[in-house]
Amino acid sequence: MDAEGKVDALLGNPRKAIIRLAIPLFFALLVSQVNVLVDRAWCSGLGVDALAAVAVVAPLYNVFVGLGSGLGVGASAVVSRMIGARRKDDASVCAVQSMVFALAFGAALTPAMILLQDPLLSAVGAGDVLPLSARYMLPFSASILLLVVNGTVSGVLSGQGAATQSTAMMLALAFSNMVLDPILIYSLDMGVSGASVATVLSTAVSLAIGLFFLLSRKSYLRYSRGNFRYDRPHMASVVSAGIPQMLEYCVLYGMDAVLNYLVIMCAGSDGLAVFSTPDRVIEAVVVPAMAAGSALVPVASSAYGQKDPARMSSAFMFAVKAGILSVVVLIALIELFPGQVMSLFTYSDLTSEYRPAMAEALAVLCLYAPFYSFNPICSGYLQALGHPEMSVACAVARNAVLILFFWIAGQFSLQAIFWALFFGHIVGASIILAVTARVKDRVFREMAKIVRCRIMK
Repeated sequence: MDAEGKVDALLGNPRKAIIRLAIPLFFALLVSQVNVLVDRAWCSGLGVDALAAVAVVAPLYNVFVGLGSGLGVGASAVVSRMIGARRKDDASVCAVQSMVFALAFGAALTPAMILLQDPLLSAVGAGDVLPLSARYMLPFSASILLLVVNGTVSGVLSGQGAATQSTAMMLALAFSNMVLDPILIYSLDMGVSGASVATVLSTAVSLAIGLFFLLSRKSYLRYSRGNFRYDRPHMASVVSAGIPQMLEYCVLYGMDAVLNYLVIMCAGSDGLAVFSTPDRVIEAVVVPAMAAGSALVPVASSAYGQKDPARMSSAFMFAVKAGILSVVVLIALIELFPGQVMSLFTYSDLTSEYRPAMAEALAVLCLYAPFYSFNPICSGYLQALGHPEMSVACAVARNAVLILFFWIAGQFSLQAIFWALFFGHIVGASIILAVTARVKDRVFREMAKIVRCRIMK
């Protein structure tokens, strides 16, 4: 399908558009999550301290990636909204301005993170594994620019309906990392730092592929040299959509660092290894909901540009049904074999004794996945509705509840923390569903007024 055909599909039947975008995103996200789990599986051969170091750094790395992904989601919403309104030139300018912002932001943040790395790791409870955590994190701190720009380019591609190209970026990253991990960790004897170097090199491969697609003649958008100059109105559009989403990811993953700290206070670094590895498996389980939420952004945003509330509602309801049902099916399968799943991460003599505890954790943590799944779908819809700040507010409220529940549960046991996560996500799902419904009603009323005014004219 050529670029024009992809845009026509984006602006057509919302269910078909979501399926077309979500299926490649699903496989890409799944491979990406499997890639993260493969990282942990390779590092588990280095011992439980290596697993704990990876768990300590993971939220901070996710914040770095989230900054790029958040800007990419914002750019995707703005670009697809303008395409829906038949403003192709404006969409092209906004795409370039998002990359300009990503370059400036990444360049400014890199030296700050290199200097603040060790204090941050200490603050999130690295403790005895601080030296190991620092070695693992340094390649990420030095490559924030790469991580941010990669996520932005992926978002711009998704915004013009080029899900296949965006997926190719993620697949390239994941498969490159899988190949490089054992080479750098064991063959070159780089240890745990080899895992992060492999991820950075793989991100560079992903970015090269994304830029090739974005700048090729197959791209729907076209760019001129003038697009690369600072353009205040278009930059404002990108920033107003991207920064709230970036903040949401910072809250989401930054709060994970706080939750990890509470786990360490309750059960030490061994407890963090027991908790974090099954929790990463759950992130793989919710991939269908994440794919549905990601696909919903350009589809619903283009409908917003068309001033078509019925199409927006249809897209949202289909994303909810497809995403949540898929997650429930996966949970049912994992609940049957928790021990077998955890054996993948406890195969060495250094970690095998933790297998029963991890299997028990996985069986409980699976229960929160359906409630967590509402977050990426509702967040994508709020972005499409033009109110990403409400998604940020929901993320802050949800994580505040989780911190409170974790703190209370941490006074008792690690098992109590597992159940705190379950009940916390029930509250979080209730909050974001209520907010999404309220925002939707308000936006649809405003949209109806605009349509009536156009008819009267």
